[in-house]
Amino acid sequence: MNNTTLIRTDELERILLETTPRKAVQRAVDLIAQSIPSASVTVMGVDIDQRVHFDAANGIPWSVLRTVEASFNQELPQNVMGIIRGRETCFIEDVGAYPDWRKRPASDIVSYVGFPIIIDRRVVSIINVQTSRQRLKPGDIEALRPFIHLISLIIARYLKEQQSANRENFLSLLHETTLDGMRATSAVEFMNTVVKRIARRLGYQYIALLLYDDETESLVLRAQKGYTSEYDGFALSVHSHVGVVVRAFRLRHAVNVADVRTCSFYLRAVPGGRSDLALPLMVGDKVIGVLNLESKKVGAFSREDIRNLTPLAAGVGLMLASMQIKQLLREQALLDGLTGAHNRHAMGDIVVEELERARRHGHDVSFVMLDIDEFKSINDRLGHAEGDRVLETLVAVLRKSLRTIDKVIRYGGDEFLLVLPETSQRETELTLERLRASIEAQVLTAMGAVHCSAGIATVRGDPKEGDLVQLADKRMYQAKARYRAQLEEDPGY
Repeated sequence: MNNTTLIRTDELERILLETTPRKAVQRAVDLIAQSIPSASVTVMGVDIDQRVHFDAANGIPWSVLRTVEASFNQELPQNVMGIIRGRETCFIEDVGAYPDWRKRPASDIVSYVGFPIIIDRRVVSIINVQTSRQRLKPGDIEALRPFIHLISLIIARYLKEQQSANRENFLSLLHETTLDGMRATSAVEFMNTVVKRIARRLGYQYIALLLYDDETESLVLRAQKGYTSEYDGFALSVHSHVGVVVRAFRLRHAVNVADVRTCSFYLRAVPGGRSDLALPLMVGDKVIGVLNLESKKVGAFSREDIRNLTPLAAGVGLMLASMQIKQLLREQALLDGLTGAHNRHAMGDIVVEELERARRHGHDVSFVMLDIDEFKSINDRLGHAEGDRVLETLVAVLRKSLRTIDKVIRYGGDEFLLVLPETSQRETELTLERLRASIEAQVLTAMGAVHCSAGIATVRGDPKEGDLVQLADKRMYQAKARYRAQLEEDPGY
């Protein structure tokens, strides 16, 4: 004799008329629970990586279901695993006789049946029905099948719509980031835009873009959302034994950590973080960076997420590589081919930028025009190759002796303009004395030590660019004239 109460046709019609799939499934679950005495019913979604989540329930508190969900995601019970692998209904008339069930905490459940919902040959959901006071009979199972089929159709329609929407969302994101890359004026601007778009489109709260730095052999955080500002510019050696991003960089494929509490190489950056997904930014067979996503939810990232995010990471990588090449070409166009110093094309922007910074902050900025004395004689007597070597060595000494914020510009021939931010007249004079000593000690030829003449122009405020350079140039020629006069009076000078 069946325990199941027949479900009327009008009730099925009301399910189909529900405004959302979630409401339709919940109404169906409620009707199943009402049709079977002492039954509790749940609909449990199954991700592609076999992580489960409850989507609808009747007869079991959600607080209990969340605990069960966490337990199942640690280790699936045999009945659930059997349904997923076998893609067949699991009916246990007497759970007391089922070995795996006896290992669980004591409960009043007496019978269980699990119906798989299969799409594209994969179990995407399981409808669980369990009774507490009377056993289910085979006739009950058969009576429920038409109803289960209806729920299957609802869930199938919902999942296909969701998958289609997800694909459309990722394609739109990929299209938008491509346009962003074409419009961006710098890699930093592009990366910040990408992070914002990922957050807005996909809802992720913790996003980081790291780029590989060849000199330090480390991954450097260049753009982020959700992390504290102390992580800006954070660098992690690719030779480190920690970091999901480092693992993805080395392996050259996505690394998904479902629960960081079980991960020995996880580097904690998010308080309460539970999941971490790192995707390498590949350009050919080279990794130029890593896109990292974190979540406070266990198992937040599925295989489908990885499949959708991989083309996005590849697109971002290609855009960044293109920008790096363009930036390198721009920088090379602004550098002197022989010495590596900035050239005249770069001078205008450098001078204007430093003058603006000096005006904004009320700092001094000094300009030094430096010229090699008797450079023509070096070329004439020792050859142009030796002259080139002198210029290269001079710039190397200047760079080594100056600060990183100072600029060396090849003004023309053997003339160099030094731009010294936040440097007063007196500080510039002391710097120049030190530079002369270094040059005379390290820039040597068969004719002896190399000497330089220099002119200084130091200003505060907002003068014209041309006036400064011309003033420094004029003073340099005055210094050169004094040097020549001294040389004529004393050839050993």
